Amino acid sequence: MTVSDRAAALADEFQERFATLDRLLQSLTVAEWALPCSGEGWPVGYVAHHIGQGIVRPRGWIEQVLVGEEPFAFDWEVTHELNRRRSARLGLPPRDETLRFLKLTADHFGALVRSLSEEQLDQIGFAQRDARRDIAWVVKLVTRHIDEHRAGILGAIAGGGRRGGQ
Repeated sequence: MTVSDRAAALADEFQERFATLDRLLQSLTVAEWALPCSGEGWPVGYVAHHIGQGIVRPRGWIEQVLVGEEPFAFDWEVTHELNRRRSARLGLPPRDETLRFLKLTADHFGALVRSLSEEQLDQIGFAQRDARRDIAWVVKLVTRHIDEHRAGILGAIAGGGRRGGQ
């Protein structure tokens, strides 16, 4: 199988969005790292770690399908419980460790996406009730997850951690 132009474009878009997030996170002060994000209710630093988990977990979904297993069966209740337990356990993760984790996960995800063929991009990689989505959709989901949480981080910084930026 050959790598596709579509895979390269998806990887480029993902890596561009991640680079934008990384520049933002690298610029944060210790005080900003601890500001609460109103939408998530978590500190900026934990939201950053959560973004990394939002790269790792879907990478596993893709890899699951590539080795011939059934598509990942997504469940919001399970996801919310994972988020609740992880945030309670981690609290405010260390900045440098979190930034390294994010960079490593983004590098691995980008490389995986870039290696995909057209046929692989079209494989079903996600299932939720009756909905089935292909691997290309999963990649776009990860990119959108970065953008959504980056907006929350920007809101926390702009508002100085006040609810709703007020």
